[in-house]
Amino acid sequence: MPDWARFAGPFEVDYATADMYVRAKQPERAVPFLRAAVSGIGGDLRRNSASYRVRLAGVLLAAGEAEEACAEMTTALGACEGISSPRLLDKVSRFGRAVARVDSAVARECGDRIRETVRGGIT
Repeated sequence: MPDWARFAGPFEVDYATADMYVRAKQPERAVPFLRAAVSGIGGDLRRNSASYRVRLAGVLLAAGEAEEACAEMTTALGACEGISSPRLLDKVSRFGRAVARVDSAVARECGDRIRETVRGGIT
C-alpha cells in the first residue's frame, strides 16, 4: 500500500478507485472495486456498509446489470434497518427513480420495496 494511503483501510482505497471509474463513466470497471469495498468494510460500520451497498447497486444498474442491482439493493435495504440518515434515504430514492426506467418484474418489485422503505423512512 502506498504511504499516502496508510491512513485509509483497503476498502476505502477500493471505494475511491471505484469512484474514479464511475466519474470516468466506466461503471463496469467500478463494480469489482465496489464489491471488494462492500466485503471489506465489515459489520462494525453499519451506516457506511449500507451506503456502500446502495452505491454498488446503483453502479450495477448503470452497468446494465439490473437484476443483480436489485438483489444488491434488497440486501442494502435490509442493512439500512435501524439507521436514520437522510443522505442514505436520498441515495435509495435516486436508485428507485433509476430502476423505475427498467422494464422487468424484478425492477418493479425492487421499486415497490424502495417506495415502501422511503415512505416509512429508514429507521
